Amino acid sequence: MTGRDQNPYLHGSLSRVFARTAAPIVLFMTVNGLYAVVDALLLGRLAGPKALTAVTLMFPVTTLIVALQTMVSSGMASLVARRIGAGDIRAAEGTVTAANLLALTVAGLLIAALAVAGGPLAKALSNGDAELARMGLTFVSILVVCSPLSFLLSIQGNALRSEGRVGATAAISVAMTALNIALSSLLIGWFGLGVAGSAIGTALAQAAAIAAIAVFRLSGRARLSLYARGSGAILANWKNIVVLGAPASLGLLGFSLSSAVIIANIQVWSTVDPAATVAAYGVITRLMTFAFLPLLGVTMAGQSIVGNNFGAGLRQRVRTTLKIAFGAAVIYAAIFEGVFIFLARPLGALFVNAPLVVAEITRVMPLISLTYVLSAPLLILAGYYQALGMAGSAAILNLARTYLIGLPLLALLPMAAGEIGIWIAYPIGDVVMLAVVAGLLAWNVRRHHLAWGIFHGQADRPEQIR
Repeated sequence: MTGRDQNPYLHGSLSRVFARTAAPIVLFMTVNGLYAVVDALLLGRLAGPKALTAVTLMFPVTTLIVALQTMVSSGMASLVARRIGAGDIRAAEGTVTAANLLALTVAGLLIAALAVAGGPLAKALSNGDAELARMGLTFVSILVVCSPLSFLLSIQGNALRSEGRVGATAAISVAMTALNIALSSLLIGWFGLGVAGSAIGTALAQAAAIAAIAVFRLSGRARLSLYARGSGAILANWKNIVVLGAPASLGLLGFSLSSAVIIANIQVWSTVDPAATVAAYGVITRLMTFAFLPLLGVTMAGQSIVGNNFGAGLRQRVRTTLKIAFGAAVIYAAIFEGVFIFLARPLGALFVNAPLVVAEITRVMPLISLTYVLSAPLLILAGYYQALGMAGSAAILNLARTYLIGLPLLALLPMAAGEIGIWIAYPIGDVVMLAVVAGLLAWNVRRHHLAWGIFHGQADRPEQIR
């Protein structure tokens, strides 16, 4: 059999292929999101609201780590999917090898930055509260020192997905999350380690997942080998990985900056109790992360199918995949928007006993979620452009929402509307983003001659798309 004959993305009903691909990815993304919720529950119930506040204050740093992981793993996944689709396994293996080396380099730089700036940063984010600064620094130090594990795990998970081994990815991820929850429960509750227990539990679970992936690759059931160097220059692969991964990474970095601005705004603009509002923001962020990750799973499934079929020159299957992904994402986001708006109070009460924190969750979450359904098609479209190798269009969708719209709104609206301006910046930004999308689609019609600014014609070849 040829490489194309063995490729599960290139044959059969696309509805079935999409469901078979998306279901396990959405499952492990949901389980990963569940861990974020359970971790907040454990911290809030077992370690107290102050521990939850300390971890929330570190969101800018933890999101930065995720952003850098995403840069390496998503850029690699775009290249690997198209190279496997084209039947060039050695080039795909070379890309994974280059990504592993890049990840270790970036993680080393993070550890060095922590040693220099960790203490002052924790003090600044905690607004001078020594206890919050101490807990926050403890939490983030463990995560940064153990970041090589999370980087390598992200790369291997995305590589397996690009190979079509989503079942193995889902099984390992679900097992890792279950182990993470069990370890965190013991370390936070039984051993009383608080925020340190949360971070240590995560690192131990990641190490176990990496070992499981290594065993799977050594068994010969994966398409790419564990030790293969493959073909292609390391530096050339690094450049391609960074270019393709930068849009999604910078989007997450923007979320990190937005979190920092929101926390600063909460401390500047009058609230009943700033610490309660920060804790409420932490709970809301965990809940929205729980909802976002399955939506990201739909995007990742679409990317893998689109990348393989585009690499194989099967344009009609690319078009159909995008339509399926759009429909699934919009329905999903509409359901969760209703949950966030109408069930804010009971959801908040699950996390903490403090009435003031619950009241803040009830007040803030419906405001943030008013236009949640609009975020779904934007995420799918950005992932689609990335899968085709169109880094420029992906960058516009990932970056404009945060850097051109979101951050300026977060800075200006509180000055005009007070504290409520922090929260209405989200829905206003989503509405403004619609105009940006319309402009991008029109530009792609003229510049790349794409139908509707999205679809390529049958005559297009992968190497023509930049």
